[in-house]
Amino acid sequence: MSDTALQWQRIARPPEGGAVCFDLKVEMHLDHGGTIGLDEQGFAICFRGAFRAWRNRCPHAGSPLDWQPGRFFSEDGEQLLCHTHGARFDPLDGACLAGPCPRGLESLPLRECGDVLEVPLRLAQ
Repeated sequence: MSDTALQWQRIARPPEGGAVCFDLKVEMHLDHGGTIGLDEQGFAICFRGAFRAWRNRCPHAGSPLDWQPGRFFSEDGEQLLCHTHGARFDPLDGACLAGPCPRGLESLPLRECGDVLEVPLRLAQ
C-alpha cells in the first residue's frame, strides 16, 4: 500500500530507548470475498536516534511482544524482546536474532512530521 493511500495518525516521538504504542485497525480479506476487522496494536521505537514502527505481534505465536505494557527492549536496551518465548529482534531492521521466530517483525510505515510521528491508522491484508 502506498503512503498516499494510507490513513495516518499522529503519535508522540518515543524517547531514545523507549517505545510508544498505538491502536491499529487491520482489515483482513477472506477467501470467500468478505472482510473482517481486527483491533491490534503497533509500536514505534527510537533506537540510536532512528525511529522505527512495528506491528505488536510475535511472528511465532501471534501474541503481543511487550513483556510489560509498552516495554519492548531487553534489559541491556540493545534488542527487542518477545515476552512469550524470549525471541530477540534487531531494533533497526526487525530481524530475528534468537528464539523460535520463523521470520522477523512486521514493519509499519512511519513518517516524521515535526515534533511528532505519523503511523498508519489502518492496514489492509
